[in-house]
Parts: sequence; C-alpha cells; structure tokens
Amino acid sequence: MKIKLILPPQVTDLEEKIDEVMQRAKTHRADSIEISYGSQAGEIKRRILNILMKEEYRTLYSRLVKSKEGWGRIFVYFRWK
Repeated sequence: MKIKLILPPQVTDLEEKIDEVMQRAKTHRADSIEISYGSQAGEIKRRILNILMKEEYRTLYSRLVKSKEGWGRIFVYFRWK
C-alpha cells in the first residue's frame, strides 16, 4: 500500500498533516509514503525533513529518499516487523 500526501505551497498545519499520514501508515502497515510539495518550495522541503528527522517519526521508517527527477517529492519507506 502506498499513501500520498499532496501539500499546497502555503501550509499552516504541516506537522499535523505529517503526523496524520504517519499514523495512517502505521495502522495500515503501508509500504511507503509519497509527500509531494511542489517544485518551488525549498523552505517547505526543509520543514518536512526536520519533522521527519524527529525521533518519534525516525523510529517508524527505514529509509528516506528525496526525488531527483520530478522535483518536489520525498519518499518514506517502511520495513515492518
């Protein structure tokens, strides 16, 4: 199962949306999450990565890939036990 999160350019409740998606991935045992934030959003990318590097989220996923083709996407992969 793959979960997609599409973020608009001006996001006010970014941490809440990421938390919601991570909880949904945890309950459904998703394989991956794709976070799309657009091509012109450098600040949003830094905010997303800072949130994902928190210990509470970092323990859930196995790897994090920033897309080089198709700018504006971050892939979060899980390895459930």
